[in-house]
Amino acid sequence: MNDESTDNSAANNSKYIRLADHILPSSATMIGVCMTVISLAHLIPKPNISRHVNEMLAFDSLLFLSSAMLSYFSLRHHEMAAKFERMADVIFLVAISLMVVVGFVVSFELLID
Repeated sequence: MNDESTDNSAANNSKYIRLADHILPSSATMIGVCMTVISLAHLIPKPNISRHVNEMLAFDSLLFLSSAMLSYFSLRHHEMAAKFERMADVIFLVAISLMVVVGFVVSFELLID
């Protein structure tokens, strides 16, 4: 029975590691996407939207950075892996949601003259 509890503990730890393994590279990639879109936003002919989009994307990149850091911490600190991984997951979801909002704002403003 002792081996069974050890197996369950290992399965739980591997579940957290697997999710953190996905959050870390995805967050790093999304930071690059945010920086790229900030650069491309300067090409939008409407300066008002460009400023708002830049501000939202700068904040979004900070959220992705926080998510990446927490994900990394969950990989390095096994005793607090579940807590770090959960925080990284929530922040990642908030950042992705903000990215969707930014996409709608840009699309709407470019379609409306």
